[in-house]
Amino acid sequence: MFGVSSPRRWVSTLLLGLLAVTLFGMIGCGEKEAVDPYVYDSLRRITRGDTLSNDFLFELDAPEFDYVSGNTAIIRDGNILEFMVGEDLENNYHNLSGTLLGVRKTFSPQPTHLVIQRIKRNNVIEADSLAAPTNYTLPRLLRAGAVDLDTPGAPLPELGWKTKDIKTASATYLPENEGDDLRPVQTGIEKFVYVPRHDLADSVKANPSAKDFAWYAIFPESTVEIVETTPGSEWMLHMMIAKDLPLVGSVSLLSLDDVYANRKVEHEGLGRVVGTMKINWFKFGNTFVEGCTTDF
Repeated sequence: MFGVSSPRRWVSTLLLGLLAVTLFGMIGCGEKEAVDPYVYDSLRRITRGDTLSNDFLFELDAPEFDYVSGNTAIIRDGNILEFMVGEDLENNYHNLSGTLLGVRKTFSPQPTHLVIQRIKRNNVIEADSLAAPTNYTLPRLLRAGAVDLDTPGAPLPELGWKTKDIKTASATYLPENEGDDLRPVQTGIEKFVYVPRHDLADSVKANPSAKDFAWYAIFPESTVEIVETTPGSEWMLHMMIAKDLPLVGSVSLLSLDDVYANRKVEHEGLGRVVGTMKINWFKFGNTFVEGCTTDF
């Protein structure tokens, strides 16, 4: 009785088997394959908008780091220079060689930059869902139309410290009357430094704090203090010092010291400080960097 089945029982068993196979297949089809949200491409195509990603998530080969300070880096692909940020990047970027970086292309704050969110080495994810740094510094880049390229050039580095030099410079570079617009000029500055202020008390000079430092443009016969810098422009100035690059751009003299006794003093490492100026904008590569936040 157990060795032979009736035709009806056999058909029922077959139908149940087919139903089980069908249900199993439906369950399997319902499981979606995980899709990597990071779209791989070159730095050039990613930054030029040639590659699309729904959440602006991209993966690229670890780039050449041209300069790194704090949480911000300038990265390079040939003649393409872009900004990348990551937590403690200054101390960690050496370890990124040979990796694939998952980044988010970010448009705010400007300029557009890449934020590191994932690190993959040999197809193994070492770190994921990395948070953006709580703070990082970026310069403000200006479009060519936002700067006046017709600003007149001037031999500002020839500025002297003697009375006749100061009188000539005052008539040439300073506003004629109080309240008049500043006089921007284009010039080149070969040497600029970030050092303790020239007018610190001796007791402070021995152990200056961060607030005691200032920027100076050093010329052959005189020195001018640079004021009204922004955090972004200072980041770029430090980079240019590290790479031994001159500053070329638009500046405006704000004041010249008319007291001969003050100008006559030679300060160690600075020489004779004769006045103050601000940097309106300066060139870097094929772009322009804002030097101050005030109008120019």
